[in-house]
Amino acid sequence: MLGMALTGCASFGSRVPYPHAKVHYADTKWCVPRKLKNALKDLAHQFGDVRVTSTKRWWLENRRKGGAKKSYHRKCKATDFNVRGNPAAVIAFLKRNPDVGGYKHYTSGHYHIDTGPRRTW
Repeated sequence: MLGMALTGCASFGSRVPYPHAKVHYADTKWCVPRKLKNALKDLAHQFGDVRVTSTKRWWLENRRKGGAKKSYHRKCKATDFNVRGNPAAVIAFLKRNPDVGGYKHYTSGHYHIDTGPRRTW
């Protein structure tokens, strides 16, 4: 009888703590690569809503923000974002995600991910 009661219960045994969490873009969304969008969606499902604060940067904006000359933001292959959660757990999650190349947690509280080679700084 218990087996029948659980049949069709999609959330039973689910490992997604925040199944309805979303990624909110406060910057350009159209040019973000699919793999980064997927990584951000996975992150939201694990830690809650994600707020993307920076994607594509034009050269002057990148310079004003102190970005590297060959920043992945210039090519729209990077995002900066905020998410709640233990920073060590968020970084561990990003490190395990095959869609993420570079990753960093800044002392100001935001995170960076990109599609470049696997690295942190």
